[in-house]
Amino acid sequence: MAKYKNEQLLKEIGERVKAQRIKSELEIEDISEMTGFAYNTIRNLEDGNELTLSYFVEICKAIKSHPKDILDLKIDPQTRYELSPSRKEKSRLTARVKLYLADNYFLKDRTSHDILQELEENYQIKSSTAAISVILNRMVQIDILKASKRKNINYYSTRKKQ
Repeated sequence: MAKYKNEQLLKEIGERVKAQRIKSELEIEDISEMTGFAYNTIRNLEDGNELTLSYFVEICKAIKSHPKDILDLKIDPQTRYELSPSRKEKSRLTARVKLYLADNYFLKDRTSHDILQELEENYQIKSSTAAISVILNRMVQIDILKASKRKNINYYSTRKKQ
């Protein structure tokens, strides 16, 4: 994936930092001494070049300005891309599985098929065991669920396996 850079936004942030630095009667060299950052690092921020959040926060502290004040920008809240229907469906399925988790449904061993049946019965959701398995395996990876296998069937639960 190509690296994304909102040049207009970075330029506006840089201009705000520079204006505040000048208002505070500070030179770039002063900020450099106060932060320990190179002159070019500060100049890059003021010129609208990419900079890490950590550098930005320290430079804001040096110019006696809270980062939220510098970042108080008019931004269109529209995302760059719409969420795809398949991703929406995966999120909806994940949310439903998490509800079962909260209701202790996984105290007993469950299969993807068990969960699919529950989803169809309770929420009229039509999906597939493959889609459910992906969600459950992700929960196993982040240690929310435990998995075991018997006769080539995966079982999921919140209990530790003996």
